[in-house]
Amino acid sequence: MVDLPGMKPACWILHWLLRKSEKTSFILTPKTYLSLGTLNVRTLAKPGKRELVLNDMNRYHWDIVGLSETRLPSTGIERINDITLITSGRSDGVHRQDVGFLLSKRAKQSLLAVHPVSERIITIHLKGTIANMTIIQVYAPDSSQNDQEAKEFHSQLPTHH
Repeated sequence: MVDLPGMKPACWILHWLLRKSEKTSFILTPKTYLSLGTLNVRTLAKPGKRELVLNDMNRYHWDIVGLSETRLPSTGIERINDITLITSGRSDGVHRQDVGFLLSKRAKQSLLAVHPVSERIITIHLKGTIANMTIIQVYAPDSSQNDQEAKEFHSQLPTHH
């Protein structure tokens, strides 16, 4: 196994899977635009839910969609036609919280790295001609969560922007 400095094992496995045998291109150039969306999907585990989200992505011509509450187990990557689904989820089997991204083919080709920080935080790094870009998707605890969970979330956030 190759060790990628500064990356957790889940990060470098995702990095390798995403980068394997594909050329990179620039998503941000002076002559192109980038279309972003964000959805609280409430679950992607139910049959037909992924197709509904993919239809929204195509209808609105989004390049990147940040997802909250995917409720998918663990961290992973899945290809659905030309769309790439990247998730950061819980490893304890509980289907709560969880975040992720949907990437168009163009966005996927500009992907430099993925950092699944926790079940509530994931970042992606994209290549641009003028500057690279980092996008952070979070699912913050609400007021019904205990203070410890909120403190843990906030302690993880500053180190990843």
